[in-house]
Amino acid sequence: MKTFFILGEDMKIKERIEELKNSNAGLTLYSSQELKDLERIVKLKEDLDKYRDSYYNDNESLISDYEFDILLKELESLEEKYPEYKDISSPTASVGASLKENKFKKVEHAHPMLSLANSYNIGEVVDFIERIKKRTSKEQELKYCLEVKLDGLSISLTYVQGKLVKAVTRGDGFIGEDVTENILQIASVVKTLPQAIDIEIRGEIVLPLASFEKLNKERLEKGEELFANPRNAASGTLRQLDPKIVKERALDAYFYFLVEADKLGLKSHSESMKFLESMGIKTTGIFELLENSKDIEQRIDYWEKERENLPYETDGLVIKVDEINLWDEIGYTSKTPRWAIAYKFPAHQVSTVLNDVTWQVGRTGKLTPVAELEEVELSGSKVKRASLHNISEIQRKDIRIGDRVFIEKAAEIIPQVVKAIKEERTGNEKTIEEPINCPVCNHKLEREEGLVDIKCVNEECPAKIQGEIEYFVSRDALNIMGLGSKIVEKFIDLGYIKTVVDIYDLKNHREDLENIDKMGKRSIENLLNSIEESKNREYDKVIYALGIPFIGKVASKVLAKASKNIDKLMSMTFEELTSIEGIGEIAANEIIAFFKKEKTQKLVAALKEKGLKFEITESETKVENLNPNFAGKNFLFTGTLKHFTREQIKEEIEKLGGKNLSSVSKNLDYLIVGEKAGSKLKKAQEIPTIKILTEEEFIELKDKFD
Repeated sequence: MKTFFILGEDMKIKERIEELKNSNAGLTLYSSQELKDLERIVKLKEDLDKYRDSYYNDNESLISDYEFDILLKELESLEEKYPEYKDISSPTASVGASLKENKFKKVEHAHPMLSLANSYNIGEVVDFIERIKKRTSKEQELKYCLEVKLDGLSISLTYVQGKLVKAVTRGDGFIGEDVTENILQIASVVKTLPQAIDIEIRGEIVLPLASFEKLNKERLEKGEELFANPRNAASGTLRQLDPKIVKERALDAYFYFLVEADKLGLKSHSESMKFLESMGIKTTGIFELLENSKDIEQRIDYWEKERENLPYETDGLVIKVDEINLWDEIGYTSKTPRWAIAYKFPAHQVSTVLNDVTWQVGRTGKLTPVAELEEVELSGSKVKRASLHNISEIQRKDIRIGDRVFIEKAAEIIPQVVKAIKEERTGNEKTIEEPINCPVCNHKLEREEGLVDIKCVNEECPAKIQGEIEYFVSRDALNIMGLGSKIVEKFIDLGYIKTVVDIYDLKNHREDLENIDKMGKRSIENLLNSIEESKNREYDKVIYALGIPFIGKVASKVLAKASKNIDKLMSMTFEELTSIEGIGEIAANEIIAFFKKEKTQKLVAALKEKGLKFEITESETKVENLNPNFAGKNFLFTGTLKHFTREQIKEEIEKLGGKNLSSVSKNLDYLIVGEKAGSKLKKAQEIPTIKILTEEEFIELKDKFD
C-alpha cells in the first residue's frame, strides 16, 4: 500500500497516479511539485489521445496542429523528467491513432508509416543539421532535399507487376485501413505503371482548394455543416463507404516517397522522385537540393509567401537528407526518422476562447459582429479580435459566447472565426443575440428583404460617416496618406470633417491642426500635400472612392473606360450599363440608385469644384490605343521585384491596356520574373506560347510605347 502527498481534489487523477505506481512496493512520498507533474502527465495523455482519436478517426479537429505539438512537447519534457511513466502507448511514442471498428478492412503495413518530427523556427532546423553531421561518417558536404508538406491524408499504395493492388491509410503507423476501392476513384492516381515492377509508394490525398470551396458552397446550399478545412474534407471523403461520393468530390493525390528505393538502384531521394515522375506518378514537382541551413532559410522565406499560389493546402516544408545510403546510419526513433524533419509554417488556424461579441458599423450602415477573443498567436501575430461575418452565420454555426473556437486568417489578412468546438462546451456558454438598435447612434436597425445583413439607416450615424471617409482616402481609392482611422475620428470629433468634401478644406485649419497632440508641422505638411496630390488620381480611382455598392476596383476601371466622364456615367440607363462587359443587373441597378440620390449629386458637384478628376483625359486614351503589345494581353509576375511593388506593376500593366492573371495557364501571354522565382516559372516554361520577361525586359517593352 502506498501513501501519497496529494494536492487537488480530482480523485480520478489520484487513482490513475496510483495505478501508474502500483508496480512499486513500499511507502512512497511525493513533493507537491512532483505530484502536480504526475497529474499533468495523466491529463496530457488523456487529452492528446482524445485529440488524436478525433483527428484520425472522426475527421474532426478539436485543436490546431500547432497546439497539439505544444502539448506533445510538454509531455515529452515531463517523460524525460520521469522516464518510469513513459510507455509504448504514450502519444509521444505513437504514430496516428488506434483505429475504430468500422467496415474498412484492417491491413498491416509491410513497412511502418512513420511520422516526422516538427520544427517551428530556423534554429530548430539548424540543430537538426548539426545532429545529422554528428551522426554521419561522411566528410563531404551533405545535400538536403526540400519539399512542400501537404496537409491531407497519408496513404500507401502497393503495385504488383505494375498493377495497383492495395491502398492503405496510415492508421497507427503499423495497421491502416484498406481504402483501395475509394482510391481507384481518384483520377490522378495511376492504376497501371508503364513497367511491370513491384513498388510501394507513400503520398498524400488532398482536396484541391478549388474543390474544397465548391464542396462547401454545395453543402451551404443544402444546409449541411461545412468542412472546417481541406484536410478534414479529404479525410472524411476518402473514408466514405460509397465510392461514388469519392469520385464526385474530385480528390487529388501527390506522392513523395518510394519505399526501398535503393533496391531499384536509386541512390538519392531526389532521384527517386524523378523515377516516380517517369512512371507517370504525380508529385508536387517541388524537390529542391540545398547544401546548408542558410540556403534552407532562404527557401523557407520564399515558400512561406509562395505557398498561397499553390492549388492545395500546405502547412510547411519537409527537409530530408538526400543520400539514401545514409538513412540507416543516421537512424530512427520509435516514431520518426532522424534523417528528416518538418518545418511548420506559422499556424493558419488556432483555437481560443470567445469572450464576447461587439458590433461594428461600416460606411454603408451594415453591422458586422466582431469576436472579442482570449489573445492568441496566429500566423506570426497576436490576435484578440476576429470577424464573425453576420448573425446568420453565427446562428448557422451555433457559435456562443464562452465557446472555444477555431480562428484562421482569411486570405492571410483578416482573422475570422471558423467554428465552435462544441465538444469542449461546459454548459455555461451564452447565445449571441441579434441587436435591435445601432450601437453607435441608437437608431433602430433594419434588414432588407431577402438579405442577411442588419443595417443602420441613419444617414447621420457617426460610424457611417467615418467609414465613408476612411474608404475615400484608402490606398485603393484616393490614397491620402496621414488620414488613418484615429486621425479621421479626431477630425470628426473636432468638427473639421463632416463629409469627404471637407478633407479639401483642411488647409484652412493649418494652425488649428498644429495644436492637436502628435500632429507636428512635418506630418501636417505631408498630409496637406497628399490631399493636394489626390486631385490628380485617375478617374477610375475617383469612381471607386465614391463607394458605389457592388462596384470594386475592377468594375470602377470598366465604368471609367465605358463612360469617359462622370456626367455620362450619372445619366447611363439600365440597358447601357448592362451592355458593358463585367456589369451585371444588380450592379447596374445599384449604380442608377446611387446617382439618383440628391446626396450623391451634391457630393459629385462639390468634389468637381475641389478639382478632382472626373474624366479620362485624351492622353490616357492615346496610351491605350498605342500599345499593341499590351492591349488585350495577359500578364503575371513571380518572385521579388526590384523596380515595382506588386500594386505598382499591376497598375502599370492595366494602364497600358493589359490584364493581370492570378495563375499560369495557356491564356497567359507574359510572365515577368523577379528574384527567387518559383513554381510559376517552372509551369510557364512548359507552355511554349508564354513569353518570359525579366523585369528589365518588361520596362524596355513598356518604354517603347510610352
